[in-house]
Amino acid sequence: MKVSIKDIAQALSLSKATVSWILSGQGPAKGFSDATIKRVKEYAESVNYRPNLLARSLSLGTTNTIGLIIPFIGDTFYAQLVQAIESEAARNKYVLIVCSSEGDGDKEYELVKMLRSKQVDGIVIAPTKISRKGVNLLLKDSLPFVLVDRYFPNVDTNYVIVNNSQCSYDLTYHLLKKGSRKIALITTDVHLFVMKQRIDGYRKALRDLGVSNDFELEIFVERQNYKADLVDKFDCLFEEVPDVDGFFFSTHYLALESIRYFISHKIDYHTRFNMGCFHETVALDILCPEMSISRMPIEEIGIQAIKILLENVNDKNFLHKGVVVNNQLILR
Repeated sequence: MKVSIKDIAQALSLSKATVSWILSGQGPAKGFSDATIKRVKEYAESVNYRPNLLARSLSLGTTNTIGLIIPFIGDTFYAQLVQAIESEAARNKYVLIVCSSEGDGDKEYELVKMLRSKQVDGIVIAPTKISRKGVNLLLKDSLPFVLVDRYFPNVDTNYVIVNNSQCSYDLTYHLLKKGSRKIALITTDVHLFVMKQRIDGYRKALRDLGVSNDFELEIFVERQNYKADLVDKFDCLFEEVPDVDGFFFSTHYLALESIRYFISHKIDYHTRFNMGCFHETVALDILCPEMSISRMPIEEIGIQAIKILLENVNDKNFLHKGVVVNNQLILR
């Protein structure tokens, strides 16, 4: 039988209000003695009391839940980002509801509607960019939300991103200074503004060091079919530019798949190329420890996202805030 606050109050000869205040964590603020607080909590624990979270959220006007929508839950970067955001949310006594849009704008929109119906206090979202329906709905409803990793430069929202252009510039510049002159850009999702920034950083580094921008070295891979498409694109690259001497990978999974190609085609990528990648995985450290990395500060992104979101939740007149953080450059 489920135990209620009334049952506990009767058993301890206390008022319902006293028990309610103590079990909601407001005992000290209301002036109850440590002995009374301990007595109520120990008894509640002994009878396996569980609060009615729905009723509590209705009375307090908050559910202490946050929604998180990411494009690909199986991606190592987003898995690490989920962990960072969940950790920071828990530190602030919030529970996270994690959803994956699968990079589908329509699904993202439906997930936003579902999270709204669950009365979440706010949403952290890495948008698909293919469709803005979900973000537009959030803007219309004035539900607090923060964009992470991706954003819309012409839309006034909260966001936390990295300095994509400068970080890509720094990494490409390093490869050039090591002597590479035919550095292939391997990228995808060029509809995303952040990817355009990474491409811009790559191109600017070439210009600044007087290296011609050979469009045969810019490889754009289809995201949905990247494994097969990358094989076709590499076959063409090595036929058209056999003396390619470096690679800049705009994201980690393209670097991993490229190494698979090198191994299967018996290409000595350890000594033949200078390579750099935007972000990393453990597998990259093992397969190519000599690769230079622009490491994304995932923990900081998570902390900043929750910080901004909760500031917005607690202040409905909060002015939107954009935060740009810098990667850690690991040069090898």
